[in-house]
Amino acid sequence: MRFNIKPQQEIYLHPGERFIIRCRFQQILPHSHFAVEQIEPLIDEQSLNENVLVTYSADNTKPHRRYSFEAKIKGLTTEGSIILQKLKNPKPHELRNKPRIDKNTLPHIRVKCQKKESQVIDISSNGAHIILYESDIELKIGTKVNLKLIFDSG
Repeated sequence: MRFNIKPQQEIYLHPGERFIIRCRFQQILPHSHFAVEQIEPLIDEQSLNENVLVTYSADNTKPHRRYSFEAKIKGLTTEGSIILQKLKNPKPHELRNKPRIDKNTLPHIRVKCQKKESQVIDISSNGAHIILYESDIELKIGTKVNLKLIFDSG
């Protein structure tokens, strides 16, 4: 699959589990290289030769079709651009395949629903997936409830 990223389109670099780097696509360069403008957070020379996952939205329709591919950070320019080398071709990317919160945090997050505490197994911007035990009331899928998140610490 070819690049289908427009100039100035926002893309995201995922260097491992640390953080996500927001960028704007600048241009395609020779030999499978391309340039992006850093938005935030900025990276430095310590990230050279690091492999990153690049994700982007292919269009503005709902739901967004996201794509991803692996790239290597090859250089940084004095203007703050990042030069990357595409290692793999873009493929459809499902954001829900990646956990949105650290697995080590999950056992410490509980939610109260109908005055009963339950285990949280996933959190997204659209809500939380929780484990409702057999003794809990049954809710239909899609039922809207008010949730109160309880953190043991921090």
